[in-house]
Parts: sequence; structure tokens; C-alpha cells
Amino acid sequence: MIHCEVNIADLVKLKELPQKLFNPAFFNELGQYMVSSTQRKIRSGIRPENAPLTKAYKKSGLTLRDTGRLLSSITHKADAISVIVGTCVIYGRIHQLGGTIKPKKARKLWIPAGWETRKLMRRYGASPEAVVKAMKSAGYRVWKSRSGKAILYADKKGKPQVLFVLKDSVQIPARPYLKVDDADIQVITKKVERWLKK
Repeated sequence: MIHCEVNIADLVKLKELPQKLFNPAFFNELGQYMVSSTQRKIRSGIRPENAPLTKAYKKSGLTLRDTGRLLSSITHKADAISVIVGTCVIYGRIHQLGGTIKPKKARKLWIPAGWETRKLMRRYGASPEAVVKAMKSAGYRVWKSRSGKAILYADKKGKPQVLFVLKDSVQIPARPYLKVDDADIQVITKKVERWLKK
């Protein structure tokens, strides 16, 4: 659960601040900075590193980067007393806080086995079912492994390839991209000082 705590001492300090800080333009400036800072953090990569299967799937070691949707969704909303920075993408929360993903309707999660599977998903459809159906229609042989841990297909030469890895659940580590770090505090402090001198 995400929450914010405000104690009485904080409220007293807020009352002591000059009224010129309580201005939508000031909080909008802070919001624009924090959006830029958050995007910079995402571009730089946020630890921990991706798992080996994720690296193979993305063909990259960069965390929180695939289609660019999370990065471009970072936005802010400002008023006269506050600014909120965040994202509206549904998976933003699990990347921020971490957690376990389990299948809702299927028995297993179907995880793309690598970059080739990703290309097939883009060609045939985003869902694993659409990929399997399209590949069968195109003449490929598709089957579940004896262990039940993978979906395989035979390429044109008959060589088996792993298409999807089947899992009961996956653990997503927390990668807090929505945070104020020491560098942000320095910049925000300078912005406050500059705003007070206006």
C-alpha cells in the first residue's frame, strides 16, 4: 500500500512558508522537473537487473524498457499547494513496488522464451493463443513439452524451438522509479530558493 504521512510539525513548517510558493506555476515547474528526472532514471536503468529470460526476451539488459510506454506515460498534475508525479499504465505499480504475478484465467503464465517469440507475437498477435493459432495455420507443428514447462514448435527444418516457458507465477522485483533522490532534493531546493527571489 502506498501512503504519505504528514505530522503536525510538518504542517507548522508549511504554514511558515511564504505564500508566493503556494502557486500552481511553481508546482508545475517542480512537476516538469520530476517528470524529466523520473524519465532519466528509467533511461539509465533501475536495479536490480533483469532476469536472464527477460534479457533474452527484450534483447537488452535495460530495466523498465521495452516498448517505451512506461517512460512516455510519466506525467504530473499540479495545483496551488502540491504536485503529483506518476503513471497511468496498469503495470506501473508492480514495477514500482514489486510483487508476484499469477495467472487469472489460465493454469500457467506463458512467458515468451526469447526475442524470436517476441517477433512472432508482433507478427501474429499479442496473445500466446494468437501466436500458436497463426503458427499452426502457417504449417508449424506446436506442442507442449513432456515436462509441461514449455510450449515448443518445429521450424521448417523440423528442429524444435522453445516458444513459451510455462510458470505458475513470476516474482517481479521492486524497481522504484518514482522517487525523490539526493540529486532531486538539491535541484528542488535551488528551485525553491530561486522562486522566493522572484
